[in-house]
Amino acid sequence: MQEAWRAYVEHTLYLCDTCRRVDGSPCPPAEDLYRTWRRVAEESIRKVWGTPESRAALPPGQ
Repeated sequence: MQEAWRAYVEHTLYLCDTCRRVDGSPCPPAEDLYRTWRRVAEESIRKVWGTPESRAALPPGQ
């Protein structure tokens, strides 16, 4: 997850003139990198937390 975020940040802040423009929109490769980061992040969260169906119910108050 951190590597995907690093790739996005490096691209948008250092490597791409289009992304660095204040008034510009992210370029298509930056949008792809961001979507990749979101997908990886969501997969990581599911691995850690599981799905609602796979988690055991906690006792009341916990």
